[in-house]
Amino acid sequence: MKTIPFDIETINTFLSMKEKIGLKKDTIVEYRRVLLHFREELLPDVELKPNTLLQWKEKMINEGKFSTRSINRSLAIINQFLDFVGERNWQVAGIHPNEVQMEPLRREEYIRLLQVAKKQNKEQIYFIMKTICVLGVSVRELPQITVSFVQAGYGTILTDSKSRTVVIPIPLQSELLDYCNRKGIKEEPIFCSQRNKEIHRTVIISWMKQLCVLADVKPEKANPRNLLKLYEQTQEELQKKVSFLIQQSYQKVLEAEDILIFAEEINQS
Repeated sequence: MKTIPFDIETINTFLSMKEKIGLKKDTIVEYRRVLLHFREELLPDVELKPNTLLQWKEKMINEGKFSTRSINRSLAIINQFLDFVGERNWQVAGIHPNEVQMEPLRREEYIRLLQVAKKQNKEQIYFIMKTICVLGVSVRELPQITVSFVQAGYGTILTDSKSRTVVIPIPLQSELLDYCNRKGIKEEPIFCSQRNKEIHRTVIISWMKQLCVLADVKPEKANPRNLLKLYEQTQEELQKKVSFLIQQSYQKVLEAEDILIFAEEINQS
């Protein structure tokens, strides 16, 4: 795969060119800030690839930290840089309002999608949806879910030079191992095309939409991003429950201490 070094020297050359054609000083400062921020996101791998900008766009949308206007402005600046280095085909369009104002997928709708997939014997999309929603992995992280990963029951997921440990719940682990045995999947990524290629996001969305009619789910809800949001929502709810239980336990500890103190005061009186 072709890559382009994303070094400080090339960034400075690009900015010098922009300055020569008349960009204001404040604009140059903004361009530098966006480019350096983008470079920090890539560290330690400071190379641009055909899908780098698309991945960054999806990451910013999923994080929900930036406004649509801010994201589109950043994309426009990186697009200009890609034009400068001669890779206009790597450019990415700005965000359409529909991309961020997405109706969430409810858990009962997710369950219905799984039920229809299983009933129609569409095991691959069944397990893709379940793996994303249960483990919180994105489409581009799916190739890291291998047979050995599932056999171990946990593993490290690497994304954008960052890593996190993912633990596979036993029920999903058993299902995936059984699936691999039946399909003759030995070690390669569990989810791949017939040509052993990565399954593209658009293909997954297409498969999900095919399930929507029988599952009584709006087609626009059928996408991996909504599965990830459902995972995040579930994690937040679990964290709240755990926090509540901790507070209850702590309260009982304090009450027990007060009883002991009170009892000691009675004994001394």
